[in-house]
Amino acid sequence: MDINELKNLVRAGHFRAITLDTSIFDAQGLRLESGLLKQLEQFRDSSTRLILSEVVKEEILSHLTEKAREAQKEIEKSLKQAKEYWRVEEQEIEVIKKTIFGEYKAQEIASERFNNFVEFTSLDIVEAQDYVIVGDLIQKYFQAQPPFAETGKKKNEFPDAISLMSLETWAKKNKTKIVVVTSDNDWINFCKGSERLIHIEDFAGALGLFQLKDADDICSYLSERYKNGELEDVKEAISHALEYKMSDIDIYPEANSAYRYELEFTEVTFNGFEFKLLDFPNLIFRPVNFDDESLVVESKLDVDVNVECSFSFYVYDSIDRDEVPMGSSTANIQTTLDVDILVSFIGNLDKVGAEVEVEDVEIEMTLPDVNFGEIEPDWMNEENYDY
Repeated sequence: MDINELKNLVRAGHFRAITLDTSIFDAQGLRLESGLLKQLEQFRDSSTRLILSEVVKEEILSHLTEKAREAQKEIEKSLKQAKEYWRVEEQEIEVIKKTIFGEYKAQEIASERFNNFVEFTSLDIVEAQDYVIVGDLIQKYFQAQPPFAETGKKKNEFPDAISLMSLETWAKKNKTKIVVVTSDNDWINFCKGSERLIHIEDFAGALGLFQLKDADDICSYLSERYKNGELEDVKEAISHALEYKMSDIDIYPEANSAYRYELEFTEVTFNGFEFKLLDFPNLIFRPVNFDDESLVVESKLDVDVNVECSFSFYVYDSIDRDEVPMGSSTANIQTTLDVDILVSFIGNLDKVGAEVEVEDVEIEMTLPDVNFGEIEPDWMNEENYDY
């Protein structure tokens, strides 16, 4: 369905619910408290209901628990190294652990985060037992109807089938259509054959469907002003946020060398950015959350950076059975990062043309594959020679 047609149907009241599948939560890094997932709070006092299948809920809880456990293992590993190499006393280690983890277990932290998410968004869970008829599920399985495939391990698709059938039945009982945000092919195929479930892969675009037309007009106005060289404060706020973000980037470069090498440090320097034109509506700002006092927009950027890495080199001495340092070198490369941002504007937004200011900038980026090619010690640096 064309995005304009879908937006018109949403504004006409044909869609009174929105749902997401697990792939969207995973793509957002399970950050329930920030980014686009936080923008789902707009449905708390809305006539549009935010719903999730019971199966999706359980998958999210499982993934949150797994991530919490992984983080805990990494922290405990680092503390163990601190005890050994920094001579930190065991008592101090235990105090640090208690400060970070308290008495909670990973599953409890995951449940607490999800329960807070439910509270802040007024999320409704669609229970499978209330909306799925087992006979219909079995029939779809043996007839290989979406989301079941004709070949492969069809039993792996049971969770998707339960989710989608329960959502479709919920939509029929509530006499509405549902915007389904998903990047999962099984979900997409099912939605193609459903009159009630209409899929969209673009999360920000899905949120944009539920914004008032005024939000589109304001975004168009702001985009035009920026194009004309105005809104320097917006450019400055985004630049400052990007500069700050550079210190948090962990880039693991690739390189080739005749020697074994180790990465000593990486420094990423921000040079500048350019807005990308969004596919729809062909602007640089797109609304994802709007009221008369605040407007949150999505933008996509090409960010120019310089990556500097320092390498140390070694060769293996078969006689002493030890690695011999062969010096070091520094390499630089210029590259472009794909960056998504959310910009929060505040001001008198009840009309187009009102003055606004930037309240916040949130950044999400895709780290590139940085390859320095062939590297070797800097033989011109006398420090690399073994006298």
